[in-house]
Amino acid sequence: MKQVLLIDQTAVFRDYLLEKLEDAHVSVLQGLGKIDSISKMRSDVPDLVVIDFGTARDFIFDLLEAKKADPNAKDIPVIVLTQMIDTRGALRLASMGIKHIIPKPVKVDYFFATVKNCMNVDIEIDETPCILEARVNDTIIFIEIAQGLNREKIKLLRYKITELIDLYDPPSPKILVLMSDLSLSFIDGPNLELLMNGLTTDRRVRNRNIKLLTLDPFIRQFVAGNKAYAEIQVLTDLSKAIDTLVRNTDDQEKTDIISEKILSLDDGEKKAGSLEMRFKSEIEVLKSAAADYRIAVVDDDITIRTILTKTFSTIKANVDAYESGIRFLEAASDKQWNLIFLDLMMPNMNGFEVLMKLHEKHIATPVIVLSAVSQREAVLKVLSAGVKSYMIKPLKPDSILKKTIEVLNGGF
Repeated sequence: MKQVLLIDQTAVFRDYLLEKLEDAHVSVLQGLGKIDSISKMRSDVPDLVVIDFGTARDFIFDLLEAKKADPNAKDIPVIVLTQMIDTRGALRLASMGIKHIIPKPVKVDYFFATVKNCMNVDIEIDETPCILEARVNDTIIFIEIAQGLNREKIKLLRYKITELIDLYDPPSPKILVLMSDLSLSFIDGPNLELLMNGLTTDRRVRNRNIKLLTLDPFIRQFVAGNKAYAEIQVLTDLSKAIDTLVRNTDDQEKTDIISEKILSLDDGEKKAGSLEMRFKSEIEVLKSAAADYRIAVVDDDITIRTILTKTFSTIKANVDAYESGIRFLEAASDKQWNLIFLDLMMPNMNGFEVLMKLHEKHIATPVIVLSAVSQREAVLKVLSAGVKSYMIKPLKPDSILKKTIEVLNGGF
């Protein structure tokens, strides 16, 4: 049986790869850190190595030097996944024989085509056109699906939901799925079932906290006809969907939450520690890559600019702060950023106008919108502007870093 060694992959992509490769009868090894990875590469001699450049940045070149010097391992093909790499880094990788550098977010069809070429294995891939994005805003996981249902992306979504819940640890996770342009039929039934099962797999998500926004009659009939999806609402109006998710908690849910807290106090304490460790490990990953990150902060409030600048200084990221949208756009002609924090309400040129200008300039840098307005208004305004991520002021450093981790980890 052929083997793949995965080195320091993010949890979502690692778990998905484990499932996908094992379905193709490919054995999967996991390397954790420099020593373990080098040891497995030398002793097991896998048929392929997949390295995440973001998480393995501190030791990747040492690892590749050791591989190059080992007669058994030197010819093993390597795929490097990276969100951003400069010319110098790319040339250094090329000098070590790395031929496959794949940008993140990873396009699964391209990734597995590369795997097939490297290993000469048959891996079935669903190539159905599909846009699928998942983001957390406040306590709601927003999932947007357009064009079609792709089984690969739907399988990834299941792991992504769990990752987002682990990262933000909301007391009562809520999911809003936006499928406004989908038109499905009975042929799509298996894929729709896979999607619904993925939405309901994590037991922390209750059916009554899942809302689907769609005009498609087949989706409505499919959900209504399956007892497993009881209490999941299918709605046609975004405003109503938001209202059902952000309304005050009813008495029954309060009772349920209190009971769960009392009955699982010890487990809850252990869980909190585990989650804190996960967040710390994510922060360490962010720190290791932060020196190469450049972040723009656009806000007329000096307090907000200071909070964001100081927060990112703790991980040694580079921050460019602008007090107006006009000055930011002037700089955008010559600079590139990994991430933009943008205030909605600014004098002379507001955040929505800045977003329009970015679109005109074909600047696709991820944007996190900052808003001081109430939750429901913020959701509706931001979503209507096509923005996927936003934060409500006042801002806290740990929330800023969590949102940064979420967005920079990329979509799928």
